[in-house]
Amino acid sequence: MQVEATSIENKDKVKNSACGCGSGGCGSHSNSQESSEINADLPSRFQLLQAGDRVVEFGSGLGNDCISAASIVGPTGKVIGIDISEQNINTARGIVDSMKVSNIEFRQGNVEAVPLPSEFANVIYSSCVFNLQSDKQKVADEMYRVCDHNGYVCVSDFVIINDIPDDLRKEASSFAGCIAGAEKADVFMSYFQKTGFTQGGIVEVNKVELPLEILEKYLDADMIKKYNDINSDEGIFSVVLVVEKPETCQAETCCHNADKHKN
Repeated sequence: MQVEATSIENKDKVKNSACGCGSGGCGSHSNSQESSEINADLPSRFQLLQAGDRVVEFGSGLGNDCISAASIVGPTGKVIGIDISEQNINTARGIVDSMKVSNIEFRQGNVEAVPLPSEFANVIYSSCVFNLQSDKQKVADEMYRVCDHNGYVCVSDFVIINDIPDDLRKEASSFAGCIAGAEKADVFMSYFQKTGFTQGGIVEVNKVELPLEILEKYLDADMIKKYNDINSDEGIFSVVLVVEKPETCQAETCCHNADKHKN
């Protein structure tokens, strides 16, 4: 099955939400009853994880999500946060040290060239980070490289279906910076298709609700109505993508996006 933006195309699944990244709905990659139980105290995206997993977060910030993930994977698992900011890394390390959490590690690095070996992680996730990158294909390639076979990548970010005014995009990005880099859904999906992921797709779609005073600056009344209509293709959408790395590499995907080796 090719990666498809099925939820985008089915407007019955589009729901209103506050302006923010999709929260998850990633499911669980375990068949056991214990690990499929929902922990109401954790964000829904972490229901993908199970005890013993090796987890990597691309763009870990101050480490809050890593701490949540570490509580699920437990002492037999490992969580590694990657962030380009030395200040973020140092702050995150201080927080984790004060909590005496032993199964988290933070590494400073660029998510276009992650300081980890290939096929390391059972699960890779990022939230409102992908759209901020200058070379999104490199980031998708790195996710594929670092992900183990039959491992999962879960990406929360923003997409559009139809073009939006540049000035509106700019002002909307003051609410969530990654809106600035939002591309059309099929383009967003193509980064992951190209690099080798063949199973999965967009599992959650939420329509972003922007303040009326912002919309009125750039849109007429008819378009404002469409932006607020959950069944309309107009507007900005928060999505969660979950894809699985194949069990074995094919010739065309073994190099993690073979096109980059043609030059």
